[in-house]
Amino acid sequence: MIIKHVPMRSLRKSNVVSLVDYLTNTQGRQERVGEITLTNCQSDRHEAASLEMLNTQSLNRRAQSDKTYHLIISFRPGELPSAATVRAIEARVCHRLGFGEHQRVSVLHHDTNNVHLHLAINKIHPTRYTLHEPYNAYRAFGELCDSLEEAFHLERDNHQVRKTGGENRASDMERHAGTESLIGWTQRECLGELRSAHSWPELHKVLCQHGLVIQPRGQGLVITDGQGTFVRASSVARDLSKVSLERRLGRFQPPGPVQTTKPTRRYELKPVQSRVDTQALFERYQQDRLARAQGRAVARHEARTNKARHIDAAKRAGQIKRDTIKLTMSGRITKKLLYMRVSQSLRSDIRQIVDRHRRDCVTITERYKRLTWADWLRQQALAGHTEALRALRAQDAARGLTGDTITAVGTRLVDAVVGAKQDHITKQGTIIYRVGLSAVRDDGTRLQVSREVTNEGIDAALRLAVQKYGTTIAVSGSDDFKTRVAQVAAHSHLTIRFDDPIVEHQRQRYGRDSQRPPIQDTATPLTSPSDAVLRHLAEQERKRLQIIRTPTLRRFEERDQGMVRFGAVEKIEGKYFALVHRQDEILVLSIDDATYGRFASLKRGQSIRVSARGTITLGRGRRR
Repeated sequence: MIIKHVPMRSLRKSNVVSLVDYLTNTQGRQERVGEITLTNCQSDRHEAASLEMLNTQSLNRRAQSDKTYHLIISFRPGELPSAATVRAIEARVCHRLGFGEHQRVSVLHHDTNNVHLHLAINKIHPTRYTLHEPYNAYRAFGELCDSLEEAFHLERDNHQVRKTGGENRASDMERHAGTESLIGWTQRECLGELRSAHSWPELHKVLCQHGLVIQPRGQGLVITDGQGTFVRASSVARDLSKVSLERRLGRFQPPGPVQTTKPTRRYELKPVQSRVDTQALFERYQQDRLARAQGRAVARHEARTNKARHIDAAKRAGQIKRDTIKLTMSGRITKKLLYMRVSQSLRSDIRQIVDRHRRDCVTITERYKRLTWADWLRQQALAGHTEALRALRAQDAARGLTGDTITAVGTRLVDAVVGAKQDHITKQGTIIYRVGLSAVRDDGTRLQVSREVTNEGIDAALRLAVQKYGTTIAVSGSDDFKTRVAQVAAHSHLTIRFDDPIVEHQRQRYGRDSQRPPIQDTATPLTSPSDAVLRHLAEQERKRLQIIRTPTLRRFEERDQGMVRFGAVEKIEGKYFALVHRQDEILVLSIDDATYGRFASLKRGQSIRVSARGTITLGRGRRR
């Protein structure tokens, strides 16, 4: 796991409400936002909690720095920690950094190959109103990761600080944008030669051969490509700092007035190293980028022209009204009042024109948004461009899915999947399919059930695997996962065969058992819960959750059929009721004595299936 602090360098842009809105926005993706947790807040809704944090921040007027601490806890690819594990990790990290008593909103994201937790922490203490800034937090991050990986049996990661801040930012840029940074290009192309230089002229010659120049700036040295891009020399390597170079080469000497050596290569904005040729795609990207810039400029010019035309029209109309008042009205006081009304109307019209222009500018920016190379590839891949998807998967950063996966044996049959809706494509080329209420990840060679590994999700993954790979399937992962796959394949009566003889034997055995009639826990609603019962149950849930607001609780309806999470069972006035959870709502069903007895052994949060008639089937899915 990796812990990273995201600093807000512009105080003007720092806003805890905007940050929480961004973290909780699904952006139209089923797999983006997972569990949302509020800590040390009075409200149980994240919208109100962010306002509560903002009000707390307003009570500290002395602090001039950013009052919000944005933290990211990222897990290794393939790791799906349980909700209890994530909450325990969050609590220990915040306690170690000194934020144990502070207000915070945590949001779990699943839309990348790494499950990661975002924390929006209020640096202002909720009662003392003092600002807390962790000292040398980056040193604590490595220690925390080591101890947490050992305590929760997580996959080990490298936490040693070996890169400078500039190197880390350059690596982030290359990973997120998909293009080479000047720091990374310099390290790969000429770092060895720079370290081998024995004099300043020799160093300048190496830089000149690569189209680079080193020059003093402030108290240090910077390297520039001559096209406006500057990086600190110490960011390329620590031994290229001004102190290190002057210790090795003597006092700094600027390059000569005339450089006779012509550059043999230059830094250009190009895609990072890939296993496929992306030159043609990158040319298309540059053309699209230029077309977007031109379209944005034209649209903004038209918007400014329309704004000026409407303002001029409003002013002319106001002047006509003034002339009419001057010619037709009598009395100084009457004219003065009418002139005032005309001025107020004109100011209101201009304000509306300006507001409309701002909205138009926002729309134009969104329509012609600048896309990075990686985002453009994702956009093309979502539109069905196979070459763009192949380019994403060919990057060195694309390592593929690990853990509990389903893959092909032999040659893959098809790329497209019929009947599955693409929810999202990650920057590593992993497609996230939505199949009913489940989600399945596809990296081109393997399938993985996304988020909770439920029987419904395994069934969807197997059906996709049969369609993509054929009837012979390989299963990787834990023994428990292989057993569940065999069981689901048998109960779903899929035409499938596993290459592992143990898994295939289990499938056949479960297939023989499934010939018998399935045992279901059915419960037809006896009577619809009354309003008094709903109020009583809502009050019970409010006390259990220890919140002020009454939770959303209503009767079960036909449209609510499908997979839900078990909440509790209650006995009121001699009748039994079951409380189940679907998203943020609590649904109430009437159940009989037999179903009540079976529900008594269920754990809160276990998956069950409810039909439109209220028939309940105990699911075998479990909380991970």
